Amino acid sequence: MLLYFEFEDKRRKADVTWPRNGGNIIVHVTDRELAKDLPTDLYYEVRRGNKLEFTVEDSENERLLELQTVLGRRLQELVNT
Repeated sequence: MLLYFEFEDKRRKADVTWPRNGGNIIVHVTDRELAKDLPTDLYYEVRRGNKLEFTVEDSENERLLELQTVLGRRLQELVNT
């Protein structure tokens, strides 16, 4: 699935792989600008009903944390529908 999201005042995109039987949602950031400086594969997990959670990859990297949060919110919208 192709996922569009807003980050740093720009429209970005990522490929999302949804698990068939549990497991992690894998987000592969395909935006070239973001891929230069940030990890391209991020993992999210649906827990406790429909609550989406992720592991903070680098707590000192505020840009990465913001990206994970933005993607998490966007994915949460999809999980809730």
